[in-house]
Amino acid sequence: MANLTEIIGGQPFELGSTGNKKNNLLEFWRGTQAQYDLLKRTGGAASASSGASSIAFTSLNSVATGWSVGDVVYVTGSSNNTTRSKGTIAAVPSNTALTITMDSAYTNTDTTGYQIDKYDPKTLYIIAT
Repeated sequence: MANLTEIIGGQPFELGSTGNKKNNLLEFWRGTQAQYDLLKRTGGAASASSGASSIAFTSLNSVATGWSVGDVVYVTGSSNNTTRSKGTIAAVPSNTALTITMDSAYTNTDTTGYQIDKYDPKTLYIIAT
């Protein structure tokens, strides 16, 4: 009998570093450019942080639909720390603000220009016209 766990939930893909297909699944997302743009918030401001576990962002673009407590997100600073860092939305105080609990301690001296996105690294995004 076939191992069904290889195909449930996505398309199996071979992981180049190990050559392993088992338990490596690739998800697909398809939508319009406008729908894709809703997965990203830009223009964020936050206090400079040193080893922060929770960060409050303000002044985000006001795309408020589809952003909820518990969503996994990725934070990218504008200049000092441009590493994409994973976190979870802890609060949505307004349509231009988010509080995010970071998965690991986050340090950045940037106070403006943050991007927060919901682009999953295991998902292939296809934009249809």
